[in-house]
Amino acid sequence: MIGHAKAEEWASWLNKRGQALFTYYAPAFLLFFLLVWWTDQGVIKAVSVALLASSPLWLPFFLGRYLWITWIRYIRFLHWLKQEHILLEIQLPAEVEKSPLAMELFLTSLFNTGGEPTPYHRLWLGGHRPAWALEIASIEGRVRFYLYLRKGFKNIVEARLYGQFPEAKVVEVQDYTRAIPFNTEEYDLWGCEFKKMPGKPHALPIKTYVDYGLDKNPDTPEIQTDPITHILELLGSSGPGEYHFMQIVMKAHKKDEWHGFYKKTDKYKDEARAYIKKIMAGAAERAQAVLKESEVVEGKMNALLTDEEKHKVEAMERALNKLMFECGIRVIYFAKKDKFDGVKIPNTIGFFAPLRGPEYNQLNPARGHTNLDFPWQDFRNIRRKSISRKLWFRYHNRAYFYEPFDQTPVFLNVEELATIWHFPSSSVKTPSIDRVPSKRAEAPLNLPTLPA
Repeated sequence: MIGHAKAEEWASWLNKRGQALFTYYAPAFLLFFLLVWWTDQGVIKAVSVALLASSPLWLPFFLGRYLWITWIRYIRFLHWLKQEHILLEIQLPAEVEKSPLAMELFLTSLFNTGGEPTPYHRLWLGGHRPAWALEIASIEGRVRFYLYLRKGFKNIVEARLYGQFPEAKVVEVQDYTRAIPFNTEEYDLWGCEFKKMPGKPHALPIKTYVDYGLDKNPDTPEIQTDPITHILELLGSSGPGEYHFMQIVMKAHKKDEWHGFYKKTDKYKDEARAYIKKIMAGAAERAQAVLKESEVVEGKMNALLTDEEKHKVEAMERALNKLMFECGIRVIYFAKKDKFDGVKIPNTIGFFAPLRGPEYNQLNPARGHTNLDFPWQDFRNIRRKSISRKLWFRYHNRAYFYEPFDQTPVFLNVEELATIWHFPSSSVKTPSIDRVPSKRAEAPLNLPTLPA
């Protein structure tokens, strides 16, 4: 397994950095080197001697940094291998009368910053926060909800899930990805990971269930508009031999980190406060231009904001008061080559389209096959097959955090997560969703029994 992981690490490096290195930087450096060598060979020799003479000053820092990063990767990977993980299938109750707020409360219970109580556990033993995976999988059109977790958390997670959804059924199952013999010779795969918009703070949320008015339990649930129906209908449209999976790998956020060391900064909160300050400053400038005053009274600041600015400020302030997870979001669609439907590619790109809006953040496709737009970017489909294998390997192993798979996360609060992953109400009639056929209840206390 470790050998396979190392191979995948090198493949990831070649995909992300290798193309730029061999395409741009290496030829440019070689051209520059030849130009200097041809002009004055003495310069090359002088620079080489200077670097060698000064190596006692810079080499220890370079080697120390590299060795420390390698050490942290090693101990964390060993710690990850020691953890036993299981997969729970959650069969939806026949009637779901609760709003996504119930799911938000359940996801709040998954906020766990344990596993690294002291620097000794974190820097020497490789301890780290537990990672979870929320999944919705369409296997030939049958849509199911899954939760991937450490085995030790099974009982408490089941109890908290039943506490919010007592009519649901939670079953430990075999990993459904192991039953699919995926390979790039028989299957075509298209997938990507999603990121929030660049230039906007992560604390600016996507359009959530609160914005859709689902934070209450109305008397007429059939008039509700639930954005998750878009996802479920898309997944349920798969036919025989087709597979469409969505996965959110997540862990609790603490602070900014550099290979085991926590910084004093928190980019998530700092970006949000700077963005709010920028909006307020823009409103003050507009007011000064209109009122010809040197400053604006603080109590009137909200009246100077546009409706869009008010919404952004209120949404970010609400987000800062909620628990937040570092997340990796990926969606993959694959099928046998004769079953693969290319129409599902643009649908996968717009997977989270209902959660967009001008005053909201949004989830856009990032890493994956989205970078292969032109034929000359991929000779004989070599990169496409490599990306497909990498996406499948990482989905199958729920790999996103910690080396050698560490990626830049997306920050989502529990309200955003509950919008993307919650149980649809009974008014959603998607036939492909597996539900518990009848209500379950405890036996009455006065039920007569046979004598022992």
